[in-house]
Amino acid sequence: VETRDGIMLMLEMPGVRADDVDVTLERRVLTIRARSSVQQPEKLALVHAEFEPGDFERAFTLSADFDPEGIKAQMKHGVLTLPLPRAAAQKPRSIRAEAA
Repeated sequence: VETRDGIMLMLEMPGVRADDVDVTLERRVLTIRARSSVQQPEKLALVHAEFEPGDFERAFTLSADFDPEGIKAQMKHGVLTLPLPRAAAQKPRSIRAEAA
């Protein structure tokens, strides 16, 4: 999603805990890796699961328009959210006309 300050990446990652997410940025390549697991309820047998345990991996090449120091990662309810803020030099600004 494009926002006023940059871009907001939202990745659905069912069965992934925050501790199982690895986000790296190297040479403008943002890589997201994660491992999901199915938690078996105690004393119950699993009959059906909506997803299988496994690995997630996505990579995005970022332009120089983004500030790498401002990238954060938050995991909540199976959704990883990463705001990618624009670099200060790339943010749109308003230029006011003055009377001459």
